[in-house]
Amino acid sequence: MRPTPFITYSMIRGFHDNTVSMEAGVRDLSRSPIEIPPQFWGVRYKGEHLPGARGVRGVEGGANCQQYAYSILRHFGFEVPDFRSSNLWDETAHTAVSKDMKPLDLVLLNGEPRSFGAHVGLSLGQRLVLHLSRRIGFPTIETLEQMQSRDEYRFLIGFKTVLVRREQR
Repeated sequence: MRPTPFITYSMIRGFHDNTVSMEAGVRDLSRSPIEIPPQFWGVRYKGEHLPGARGVRGVEGGANCQQYAYSILRHFGFEVPDFRSSNLWDETAHTAVSKDMKPLDLVLLNGEPRSFGAHVGLSLGQRLVLHLSRRIGFPTIETLEQMQSRDEYRFLIGFKTVLVRREQR
């Protein structure tokens, strides 16, 4: 049996009262069903700020999609190495493929049915994905269906659950 992420009720809002409406995507991250700290709200897309790149720490100065998602997970105590999307999909020591989309799972989508070059977002539950994309330029919450309606995200590669988490104090 693999461990599942620990999510506190203080991190989740809107799940039971359906306060999150997603007709056109949300750029106001304060409306997220998972409480996203304000330091992640105004991050700009910067493609060269990828996981493991020299001098890149967190989201300071911008981030690509993976660095953004990993930084939020690390904020919540998850330990995720600096995988690129193709390595992330194949990796099994720190992550596991999830059949269903659960809060704080990584979501991989692509314009073709392969993990290489896949876009990485973060599941917020309710089929909502928080992501940072080149096209939009800053963090946005969209439904999985909204994302897949665009050619660049039409293929769902899958969901990955990060398995290792430090104790929160």
